[in-house]
Amino acid sequence: MASTDQVTLYVWPKLWDLPSFDPYCLTAILFLQLALPGKFAIIECTDVDLSPSGQLPFLVHGQEVKTDLNSIVKYLSGLATTEGGRYPHANIDRHLSSLGRSQKNAWLSHTESNLGDLVAWAFYSQDNWEKSVHNAVAALLPVPQRYFVPYKLRATYHPRLEAAGLWSHVESPEKKSAFEKEMKLKPKTNKTAFQKVFEKEKTISKAKVVLDIYARLLEGKRYVYQDRVSSVDVAIAARIRLLVKPSYVDDTLKTLISVSYPQLVAHSDRVFEHAFGSNSSPLSYQPYIAPLFSRFSLWRPSIFRKAVAHNVERTEEERQTARMRWLFLGLSIGSVFAYIGYVGGPYLMQVWQTAKAIAAEQEAEEHRDGEEEEVLALP
Repeated sequence: MASTDQVTLYVWPKLWDLPSFDPYCLTAILFLQLALPGKFAIIECTDVDLSPSGQLPFLVHGQEVKTDLNSIVKYLSGLATTEGGRYPHANIDRHLSSLGRSQKNAWLSHTESNLGDLVAWAFYSQDNWEKSVHNAVAALLPVPQRYFVPYKLRATYHPRLEAAGLWSHVESPEKKSAFEKEMKLKPKTNKTAFQKVFEKEKTISKAKVVLDIYARLLEGKRYVYQDRVSSVDVAIAARIRLLVKPSYVDDTLKTLISVSYPQLVAHSDRVFEHAFGSNSSPLSYQPYIAPLFSRFSLWRPSIFRKAVAHNVERTEEERQTARMRWLFLGLSIGSVFAYIGYVGGPYLMQVWQTAKAIAAEQEAEEHRDGEEEEVLALP
């Protein structure tokens, strides 16, 4: 078990040979590996209710808890001053000039927003989601979370992608019944195919605008600020890696970056090699053992406090999630009792019959004893 002053980072699990599939978690891991090599632990977690903010990643260090990526980076950078003896390299931006420091936050925000939109499209576009990403993420989760948490993740990105003009409005084709297949209807124009082509071209156009900016930023340089890695390099490299590393069904952006922007791929490779190369400290993982009832999230005090404090009416999706949890719990308890009844029924019947036989034997023995006493009492 970790000591109370251990720096511990809670993240979504590893996937696609990456330390985490989530861009924020991957960025946090990459930053810690550069800032505190060998001096932090990772706990893979799928229970977002464990986080005070309801999101991953979050960082725990003694009594300090940081619940979003920006506060994590800021806190860790400050350790170079407050605990410089133990964490001398915690501030990986210490080499930046005053101009670089003033630009850093703007670039971090731009990266999170624009490159983050491209990563979200790669994850949650219809073909990638339905044919690869959903199943990969669901396989990381326990029952019953795997049946609703992936959909909740996608739903959180829906407004963001729609605002960016990257949300697909093409519906999945409905399955036809046997009767409909037999009917010889007049052929219709396949509007879905045309719409998919149009949306793909629109995505490529938007992606080129964003990627051109970062290609110019890194032109002729190893890193954003010449020859030393910064937090901006970390944010860019993590998102580029998530765009080119996984095997997507729709590899539109992966192909675009690999063919037209090889300098971005090379930059990401350099940052990851610097952090996870042969001379670096290996990542330290600690097991997370979830309480039994955390799987159902029905009696979590943190959830209750949040609901009472904010007085927020639950959405239909949240109500449906709660109903599914209760249904799963009811089925689980019912299955246990059914199993006990099925397996233990014959044994209980045998015990009952044995008890009846013993009682009958005792009654017969008492009857014989009574008769013997009557005989002895005769003159």
